[in-house]
Amino acid sequence: MPLRKNNTVITAITLVVFSGVLFWWLLKSQPLDVSERIPGMDHRPKMAVRSDTVIIGQFFDTLAAADEIISGDWPRFRGADFDNISKDATPLAETWDTAGPAIVWRTTLGEGYAGPAVHNGRVYLMDYNEKKKADMLRCFSLSSGKELWRRWYYVDLKRNHGYSRTIPAVTDNYVVTIGPRSHVMCLNPLSGNLLWTIDLEKEYGIPGKEKGRITPDFFTGQCPLIDNNVAIIAPGGKALMIGVNCATGKVIWKTPNPDSLRMSHGSIIPMVLHGKRMYVYNAVGGVCGVSAQGDDAGKLLWKTTEWSPATTAASPLLLGNNEIAVFGSYGAGGAKIIINFDGTGYSATVKEQHKATNGLSSDQQTPIIKGDYIWSVMPENAGPLKKQLVCYQKTDLQTAVWSSGKENRYGRGLGPYIVSGDKMYLLDDDGNLYLFGMQKNSVTLLASHKVLNGIEAWGPMAIAGKYLIMRDSRNLLCVDISKKQ
Repeated sequence: MPLRKNNTVITAITLVVFSGVLFWWLLKSQPLDVSERIPGMDHRPKMAVRSDTVIIGQFFDTLAAADEIISGDWPRFRGADFDNISKDATPLAETWDTAGPAIVWRTTLGEGYAGPAVHNGRVYLMDYNEKKKADMLRCFSLSSGKELWRRWYYVDLKRNHGYSRTIPAVTDNYVVTIGPRSHVMCLNPLSGNLLWTIDLEKEYGIPGKEKGRITPDFFTGQCPLIDNNVAIIAPGGKALMIGVNCATGKVIWKTPNPDSLRMSHGSIIPMVLHGKRMYVYNAVGGVCGVSAQGDDAGKLLWKTTEWSPATTAASPLLLGNNEIAVFGSYGAGGAKIIINFDGTGYSATVKEQHKATNGLSSDQQTPIIKGDYIWSVMPENAGPLKKQLVCYQKTDLQTAVWSSGKENRYGRGLGPYIVSGDKMYLLDDDGNLYLFGMQKNSVTLLASHKVLNGIEAWGPMAIAGKYLIMRDSRNLLCVDISKKQ
């Protein structure tokens, strides 16, 4: 035992001496410039302090100078008139050659389904940078696709089938956005200067109550609305709907929410019913109408909980005769609701409802009304009409008057479609773009082309002048659809 102990001691002393000699030799033969590490002196970027607190719109990057301002306008969800129909008079191509419509520009995005808004030669798009963990509003030139600036902030999100889903609302003076976690920004649309923000979860959520939470499953899908310089938003929770003065950021009215209706993936649509302008919203838990004019602006005029699918993404449609159509996802189908007025007050009655297998339906996109007819792409659980382009009369939502046929189905029935004049553009889930000529209650295929190689091309499209702007889950693309001289 004493011998083994002595050997251990000798070994340890030898290692210490060897290490010391080696260290002395390194210092002598290769002198090192040892100095205190000072933040920023090692050429690394300064790291911002990250916390759980979200500072909405905290950062701003200027990326390029504005270039040519060209005509074309698509200022919000479903365009200027909320109908997804472009009224632009630009002559459009009747067909395409084998190369398809000319690509003007493209850019890469974070995963999502947010669509563009276009105003004064600029394209505004919500995006999520997964590497930075940042929600951002990006501003591009319509003519060149150059990114002009971005306003962003840190918000740590876990992927939930993509991130961004909303479309900004933009006017000459304001652009309003809602991010994936219900963070609202209002900015100057030219400079990107931040005017005000609202954290809807913080301000309107009811802690500990499932029906008081703000952000729905799969993140926020509601697109904001600017109406006469007032931002209209439906948070649910503590307030069914709010009106915010865009100039000051002051909430000028709140609609009570006694039935605890919750934010859906659908958006608020202004309508005139019985001569009264109102904001119609299909929330989770029911459908409602809120006064949009006069001294009672913000007052709840009517609601019904008779129609209450678990999930809804498509927005309400005005059918005429004081009737509206609403839609639910995952096979819930649709319903027709009549709004009544007895001279003193309003009420709502569900006139009819049907499953996706028995009538007009849409899982994701809002159908388009043109004349006396409604157009939709049916969801994949719609029975014999699944994934087909269909046409129904406004007066009969249960009997199709035309369909594309089982040989002509479009992806999973989730892609967008848009109308300009007598033409319809349809983008299926896989990035195939179809051009149709529209008749009264049918369409004729004029051309088709695969414009995107990605997947899940679900974001709503925009038409601005001669340009059609679209996306898949990771790419934004602008093509020229004009008629060549």
